[in-house]
Amino acid sequence: AGVTGPVLLLIIPLEFLSSIIVRPVTLCLRLFANMFAGHLLLMLFAFGAQYLIFEATSAINVTAGIFAVLMFFMISILELLVMFLQAYVFTLLSSMYIAEAVAESH
Repeated sequence: AGVTGPVLLLIIPLEFLSSIIVRPVTLCLRLFANMFAGHLLLMLFAFGAQYLIFEATSAINVTAGIFAVLMFFMISILELLVMFLQAYVFTLLSSMYIAEAVAESH
């Protein structure tokens, strides 16, 4: 509010890029990166456990495979916590961005 002249020509495109393009993209990238990293960890421990338990020839490898199964379940619980946290953050940031977009000063 209160901006006039040539500065307004700079602020309008920057505000459009920031509000309409950059914020939703960063929210989506954040959500995708968290989901992708969690799924990679789950796949790593699941396939590692499967290989160590069923393809191993020594007792140490089978023990490591059982440990990998336990880690798989612990990471699954951690993923559940991260999902709820990400849903909360996504909802909170989305509501803040929408509130800023419809504010009287805009």
